[in-house]
Amino acid sequence: MRIERLSPPAALGTGGSLVFEELVGVLNGISVALWQADDFVETAEEALASFRAQDYQEKIILVAIEDGVVVGRVQADFPLDERAETMSLLVDVAPAARGRGIGSALLAAGEELAAEGGRRVVSAYTEHPARTLGDSVSVVRARAGSAGLPAESRDVRFALRHGYQLGQIERSSELVLPLPRAREAGLASTAASATGYRAVSWLGHAPDDLLERFAALKARMSTDIPQSGIAVDREEWTGERVRAQERELAERGEPLLVTAAQHLATGELAAYTEIAVPADGDKAEQYDTLVAIPHRGHRLGTLVKLQNIHELAQHAPHIHRLLTWNADENAPMLAINRAFGFQLHALTGHWQKTLG
Repeated sequence: MRIERLSPPAALGTGGSLVFEELVGVLNGISVALWQADDFVETAEEALASFRAQDYQEKIILVAIEDGVVVGRVQADFPLDERAETMSLLVDVAPAARGRGIGSALLAAGEELAAEGGRRVVSAYTEHPARTLGDSVSVVRARAGSAGLPAESRDVRFALRHGYQLGQIERSSELVLPLPRAREAGLASTAASATGYRAVSWLGHAPDDLLERFAALKARMSTDIPQSGIAVDREEWTGERVRAQERELAERGEPLLVTAAQHLATGELAAYTEIAVPADGDKAEQYDTLVAIPHRGHRLGTLVKLQNIHELAQHAPHIHRLLTWNADENAPMLAINRAFGFQLHALTGHWQKTLG
């Protein structure tokens, strides 16, 4: 077994893209085995668009090759901010190749990259579908929140064995669309109480006159969200960074549908929510949802989420399932999700390790 760095190919379907396309197939197989569904399968074109988007985050992929076959990878993501102290590692090994030390070798290689890049804190993640949670004899808990990850999970044991601590648990929740009429009417009544604000929506391209205000609001995602047990770098967002994200998602074929709440008295944006809208399939993913701290308590979370679901029905009537992720300790947003009818889909463990 050897580990080598993978460079993004200039084009797909060429000799230089064979390893990359093989890796995409391996990752898709891992995803289907975990989720027993194709919800997170992606095409090589989609994967390449994400890999090439490196203006604000450097992405390094190392692949494990055994007997000429790709059996795993570690992806190291480095935020490109001179003040950043953290980075993330994604480690995956094909099910048939597990138990032979490949994951440990990939993780060690990723941590070497982190050290070489001067990063002090490394994040890693484990995913636990809802069907795997019910019979846990014991659980591992984060500092905040009520959920726990199954202690007998292979991935949990792997993280603990390599010195990682569970900093936060995210709840993945699923909503079946369309909303029942009675539930939608109740939500509309709640949203109507958000006086002094108006909802503004767009698909794929933020209006020029709102671009910098939207960037300022997105920067709050690294400061206004719960992060009691994890180290998080403050993110800087500019209008150009918003445009770069829009271009990346357009290349992936998943433009962002955004609804923001604008404060009428000041014109500033007070809340927003995003949905990445695929051209086919029945599932979409909700990305950021944020109500800025100074504007909380005005039902803005309900306002923007309900309006974005209405917009989704207009732009993508083929979507009948919506997935979202929230910190387990984010009680206000989880309460909003329950009011909409979201049900538990999975738990994600956010693990961190401080390098010596």
